[in-house]
Amino acid sequence: MPQLNPGVFPMQLFWLAITFGLLLVLMAKVALPRLSRILDARSSRIDGDIAAAKAARASAEELQAAVEKQFAEVKASAAAQLKAVQDTVSAEAKQRESELVQKLSAETAAAEARIASAKAAALANVRSVATEVAQAAAAKLLNVPVSDSDAQAAVAGTQGGHA
Repeated sequence: MPQLNPGVFPMQLFWLAITFGLLLVLMAKVALPRLSRILDARSSRIDGDIAAAKAARASAEELQAAVEKQFAEVKASAAAQLKAVQDTVSAEAKQRESELVQKLSAETAAAEARIASAKAAALANVRSVATEVAQAAAAKLLNVPVSDSDAQAAVAGTQGGHA
């Protein structure tokens, strides 16, 4: 094997040094600057993406705060409107209740007056009916006609004894 022959070592070392030097220069002048530009571009793109993400996050947080503020305002407004509607409904209900109580009181008073009038009329009719019944009963039982004045006197005497 020629590689292991010690007579060709100096020439192999010479070519090794030249090849290594050329590869070193080629790497330093061409490949490393290209890699450096690629890495810098990637780094700047990543930094830009991170900055854009931070800006988007800040914008989203501001938007969320604005939405929450609007929500709180709308909620407070809705609560105020609900309270106003409840107060209005409550006032209307109280007014209707008051009107109904007044109407029922008036109807009750009118009914009581009608009842008192009917009672007075019935009591007045009771006297005349009692007189007629007394006349008819006396005529039927005694076979004697009884005058109106005698029947009224008999009824008045009966009522006076019971009262």
